[in-house]
Amino acid sequence: MTASDNTVTINGGTASSAFGGFAYLGGMAGPATATASGNSVTLNNGSLNNIGGGFVSSMYLPGTHSASGNTVTINGGSVFGDVYGGYVTAKYGRADAINNTVTISGGSVSGWVYGGWADGSTGQATGNTVTISGSPVLTNARLYGGAAGDGVTDAFSGNSLNVKTTGLTVKDVYNFQYLNFYLPSTVSAGDTVLTVTGTADLTGSSGRSSTVNVGIEGSSSPLQAGDTITLIDAGTLVTNSGLNSSASGTGMQGVTLKYNFDLTTESNKLLATVSAGTTPTVNEQSKALSEGFVSGMGAVMQGADVAAAQGMDSAVAAAKAGGAGGGGAPVGFGALSGGSVRHNTGSHVDMHSVSLMAGLSWGADTPSGRLTVGPFVEYGYGSYSTYNSFSNAASVEGDGNTRYLGGGILGRMDLANTGPGHIYVEASGRGGGLYNEYESSDLRNAAGRSAEYDSSSKYYGLHLGTGYVWNIAEDASLDLYAKYFWTRQEGDSVTLSTGDPIDFKDVDSSRLRLGSRVSYMVNEYLSPYIGAAYEREFDGTARASTNGYAMKAPSMGGDTGTGELGLVYTPSASVPVSFDLGVQNSVGKREGLTGSLQFKYEF
Repeated sequence: MTASDNTVTINGGTASSAFGGFAYLGGMAGPATATASGNSVTLNNGSLNNIGGGFVSSMYLPGTHSASGNTVTINGGSVFGDVYGGYVTAKYGRADAINNTVTISGGSVSGWVYGGWADGSTGQATGNTVTISGSPVLTNARLYGGAAGDGVTDAFSGNSLNVKTTGLTVKDVYNFQYLNFYLPSTVSAGDTVLTVTGTADLTGSSGRSSTVNVGIEGSSSPLQAGDTITLIDAGTLVTNSGLNSSASGTGMQGVTLKYNFDLTTESNKLLATVSAGTTPTVNEQSKALSEGFVSGMGAVMQGADVAAAQGMDSAVAAAKAGGAGGGGAPVGFGALSGGSVRHNTGSHVDMHSVSLMAGLSWGADTPSGRLTVGPFVEYGYGSYSTYNSFSNAASVEGDGNTRYLGGGILGRMDLANTGPGHIYVEASGRGGGLYNEYESSDLRNAAGRSAEYDSSSKYYGLHLGTGYVWNIAEDASLDLYAKYFWTRQEGDSVTLSTGDPIDFKDVDSSRLRLGSRVSYMVNEYLSPYIGAAYEREFDGTARASTNGYAMKAPSMGGDTGTGELGLVYTPSASVPVSFDLGVQNSVGKREGLTGSLQFKYEF
């Protein structure tokens, strides 16, 4: 007999009892099996005597009978009797009530609240969870993680009580291996989280003890050393020597700050005190938040590369093709670049992005050489994934997307030939707005919310370059160049979805690139090229703080070597379109084998 994956929702009215799933065996020949699993019942309003997620009854049959993975949610209304996440009664068989959940955020309960109830010749009521938040009325309620008849051997292991509110009053607390206190942003030193008018028993069978954990919402002001919070104020508090003396070592404020708590008992009270002589420490996992912020800089840096390479080449070629030799009418130009880049930042960020620009260029012949100048607009979009691993904490992954919109001006002077080639100098300046969205489901606060933020900031930068184009043969040239890039992404102050305040500082990128490229014109349609470059990033560090405490900072600083192969294809000399297909292999701070398809269209 199986009752699985049923759903009941109650929005009003009055009923005796409501169960998500009900499995009943009434015969006497066996053995047989009865199971209630994956059922859920939700009370939003109305009145009930009893409510249960999954109910199993086997009167006389031997066998294994279970209620598992069932859920009860009470958002409002009244329960005058009892609440069962899972209920199993099997007088002559095995009864297992495991991994059931009861969540209460409103309404009232007057009876007993069981994560799991098991009554059989053997069995268990383990791994069940009771979670309480909001302001429900539970003054007469008795909370049990697991409850058992005479034959059931374990009603303690893995049962959890999650308290996500303060000022809560209940009658009794029994059979929870884990008591997790999630303190809301309104908590302050001296507050009482849970009042138990009867007995709060923090022990299990065979001398076992409960484990107490403490969490703090992110928008709280940081607690100070010596601040004390009363976790439980009981009529009778039962503990033993196995009770942990610290809150599992740390208490968490949001996802960014950690506290060391000392746990003590005093006159039927369980107290949590911020350890003396200590200050909050920044959770090292919070570095992942800055990985998201610096990813925006990665996209803006790609835009700088496009402006200094494809954009510059397109502007020069467009002005030349437009016949603006004497400073005539402006000519349109554009460039597009897209690809995938991994930035090693201490961990790494994988960025998939596209950057494009379009503008107008003027060309003029001067006594010193050929001058090209052009204003442009630019846009870029990228999606990224961040990966962080830590020696003393779980790994954190995140995802996001970023986009920028701005404009600038570029210019290049190709000096008159000196020897077998000519020198050129170039520069560009740009600025605009950068927008970034980041989310990590691996960073969650005490209430289970994942860390998310949106940020917006200005960016601006410049590049300066010089080079020598050496005509090594009639159809071949060697370009030796040096380019310097400076880019700033202004900081931003954000509040995470978890409540943590984060202040991102300005991020500055300072790069020097030395490189060369050999180009060979096979004919008027095909021009293959090969090149290599070395780049040094002198900064690229994303600094940030939370509540005045500095967070670990990822950095893009370091060396990168890049080799490239490519082919420029011009379909026709009379059609102002060319395509550039390239493959780049980078090692160092930016690494991996990437491909790019770029085109130029001279309007």
